[in-house]
Amino acid sequence: MTTTPSTTAITTHRTTVRRRPAAVVASVLVALIAAVGGYGAIYFTGLEGWNGIAVSFVVAYEFLSLIGLVAAVAHLRGHRLGRPAVILYATWMIYFTLYKLIAFQELQAIPFGVLAAIALVCASRPATP
Repeated sequence: MTTTPSTTAITTHRTTVRRRPAAVVASVLVALIAAVGGYGAIYFTGLEGWNGIAVSFVVAYEFLSLIGLVAAVAHLRGHRLGRPAVILYATWMIYFTLYKLIAFQELQAIPFGVLAAIALVCASRPATP
């Protein structure tokens, strides 16, 4: 008689963290908007010359860009405040784009508004189990 050795099934439990693709897209777009917009604020404001209002604008814009970057990282990492922060930043960018279009007819702002709208839609999607 032949006996077969008993094999014990070894199971490993892996905890996988699955992020929704929409959350990743929203985080990446907000980080891109914040980084490129922050750079552009410094560069293009500097081309026109540095006076008091220009420095005030750049400081305020960079502060908001930093908030956008932190929001993107927090949302990507799954922090509970990340999603509302991304939604708030994307909404602000849409309004800022509209302001630039209406007040200055600055058509270069349109891509930022479009990316912010896509990020807003992606971040606003309800979580699926």
